[in-house]
Amino acid sequence: MQLIAILLITVSILTILSGIAVFFGSNKSDRSRSAWFFLSTLFAFAWMISISLFLIAKPDWKDNMTLVVDITYISAIFIDIALLGYIVWKQKFGKVLTSIFFVIGLILAGFIIYNPNLLYTEIVFANSGNSLVTNVGPFYFVYVAFFCCLVPAILISLLKKVWKGSSFRSHGGDLVLLIGFAISGTMSLIFNLILPFWTWNYIWLGPLAISTTIIAFYYTILRYRSLSLSSRWLKILSYIVIVASCAVIYIVIFYIIFAAMFRGSSPSPEVIILNFVMIAIVLALIPATNELNMFIRSLISNQQVDMLYIIKKLSRVPPKGVDIKELAAFLAEHMHFEYIGILIGDTVYGSDGRKIPTSSIDLVSKLGNPENGIWQEFNEEDAVWRELDFSAVAALRNASGKTFGQVLVGQPLGKVSFSRRDLVQVETIINLAAVIIDSKLHKKA
Repeated sequence: MQLIAILLITVSILTILSGIAVFFGSNKSDRSRSAWFFLSTLFAFAWMISISLFLIAKPDWKDNMTLVVDITYISAIFIDIALLGYIVWKQKFGKVLTSIFFVIGLILAGFIIYNPNLLYTEIVFANSGNSLVTNVGPFYFVYVAFFCCLVPAILISLLKKVWKGSSFRSHGGDLVLLIGFAISGTMSLIFNLILPFWTWNYIWLGPLAISTTIIAFYYTILRYRSLSLSSRWLKILSYIVIVASCAVIYIVIFYIIFAAMFRGSSPSPEVIILNFVMIAIVLALIPATNELNMFIRSLISNQQVDMLYIIKKLSRVPPKGVDIKELAAFLAEHMHFEYIGILIGDTVYGSDGRKIPTSSIDLVSKLGNPENGIWQEFNEEDAVWRELDFSAVAALRNASGKTFGQVLVGQPLGKVSFSRRDLVQVETIINLAAVIIDSKLHKKA
């Protein structure tokens, strides 16, 4: 049960973080609806924490367990009410419907606080798992009937919203919420209201399913850009939620495999701690791994240019401290040319130690300005150009369009010809490199 409790606590934290991000990241016009979503995550947080405490409780906790159980029953009520508010609050009928369920929920919560024995008569502590002795009376059936009315109201509202066809950005989120809530609502009904008549060992599955639905819905909000994450801390928060959710999925898979291999036994605390340490190490290495993966992918394929990696690296180059020779070597290496030379004035900064005669430099400098784009025309059949073995020569231009240098492009590696697509890609990269070089020369001057 320790692993289950840790899992629930972790997911509960991710759930409340997603609610905070939605509330603070939403537009002012949508702030009231997002407030309902935040409340649903807040009550889901309380639900999972209380169930976690119930699962690991010891007999000497008995004096405090009544409050914990009350929070479990009450928070379950308001999770669904808050979700209903998020879905239908913009409509007048939705406001009325949500308000009615909210008032009924307050009444039920008041009865539970006043007399907890309306739902259960005893808390049983056992090594095999803690449980409650359910009081199957009129109030329990009212409690169940309340959910039997509220859950269909949520599903019908979602189905209506999806059926009418909302905007592209919100449609994906509504569909995920509909499918996810249909599954998680059914699981909660089974594992938290019906199955406890026989066993309480699976009550954690209901809140886990609900929270998974909420986190998945939050992902669709990010996926379809229906949430504006303008501040840096909200972006960091979203990154934490997504990455940590992957870690939780890993823990669940690990638990299932462990239970299957060792016939239902639970992993020891040492094994759990080791897994969390390994997850932390893997997550810490993700940025470095991604960078290494992009670097390798950019190097190993001679048939295409990895534009994203090159532009990403060039955008990080500080113009004042750029080494033009190193820049030429980088471009040759990742654009897959045998040579790249950057001609500034009468100096060539080459990617290798190739020596270009002064007469050839003068010849290159005298090439006419290109009519369109950056590529300069020359006669490839001329003996001098054949000796230089350039596949193209491009003009380096500053922001005002004035040419201040040239790029000498050698033969492409791994290709028979130099396609038009290659020219477009290389032109984009050279234009970015021109901005960097011009900034360096301007600051130097």
